[in-house]
Amino acid sequence: VPAENLPALEKVLGQYPAAWEANDPAPEEYPQVPIKLKNNKLTRPLNMVTNMYVLPAYDGVDPNPLMAPFFIFFFGLMMADMGYGILMVAAALVVIYKMKPKDGMADFAGLLLLCGISTFLMGALTGGFFGDFIPQLCKVIDPASTFELPSLFSPLNDTMAIMVGSMVLGGIQILTGMTISVVKKTRDGHFADALWDEITWWVILAGGAMALLKVGSVAGVPVVLVIGVLMLVYGSGRGKKGFGKVTGLVSAVYNGVTGFFSDILSYVRLMALMLSGAVLAQVFNMLGATTGNVVGFVVIALIGNALNLALNLLGCYVHDMRLQFLEFFGRFYKEGGKSYRPLSVETQYVEVMKEDN
Repeated sequence: VPAENLPALEKVLGQYPAAWEANDPAPEEYPQVPIKLKNNKLTRPLNMVTNMYVLPAYDGVDPNPLMAPFFIFFFGLMMADMGYGILMVAAALVVIYKMKPKDGMADFAGLLLLCGISTFLMGALTGGFFGDFIPQLCKVIDPASTFELPSLFSPLNDTMAIMVGSMVLGGIQILTGMTISVVKKTRDGHFADALWDEITWWVILAGGAMALLKVGSVAGVPVVLVIGVLMLVYGSGRGKKGFGKVTGLVSAVYNGVTGFFSDILSYVRLMALMLSGAVLAQVFNMLGATTGNVVGFVVIALIGNALNLALNLLGCYVHDMRLQFLEFFGRFYKEGGKSYRPLSVETQYVEVMKEDN
């Protein structure tokens, strides 16, 4: 029974002459303890993503509240279209209120709703509504039209800024994952591991930034960077003897540098998916505009945008999951849990509802 439900269990069992006992699981029992993720309306739909990976161990970290803001925001950033967002929200609401789904389907509908809202908001910032559907329609009606939807930035005109922004967002998520790892290791009594595995790299990164900005140097020596390097030399050689200290240092430098920066580069896919979706939408709109009449334009543009929406829904979901599973979960995630499935009555034709008095 979940710990928060124990008082209710005590109340029920207290009505009968029954002998029973409740104990917290011992550490050696953790692999056998089932997992029940604690969710709210915002994080519950992320069960769909977590279940496609693997449930966390009983003594691990619930990833849903940590992953939710990144997953939802990244998805919206890659889709970035008001028209697509409206369709996603509408489809989710129809499923939720008409079909009243349960379990996995409910998580899917909830995730579609949240990502649809994010997609609409990012589309409002980029001025995308089925790509450039409205400006192209205005040109079909009046070739002299110069109407453009207002935007804060454009995927086609601000590609370099979006790429840099994507890597900055990646750095933020990676540092968040490292912070979670530090907190978890410290909570479990392994602060030394956190110090030499994560905090050392924070000192090195901070020292490198200070050296580039020419801040914090004494007699031309970047003090913070030197401290970080010394911490890395010592930490990589812990528990090793002889030549093992050298190989440990080489491995730590290579894995740390290449791993950190290659992970950040992986977030360039945020820019790539945003750019590809915007370009495809514009291509279909241009093809429709070549007909020279409104009906032909609308038919071709909507068919093309429907295909683009389908491709982007799948592509953005897959790439968003990849960023969470590899770049984020790899920093702190401990897998191995099994789902908590209490006894319940599953009817085939009749739905039994419980009403509170």
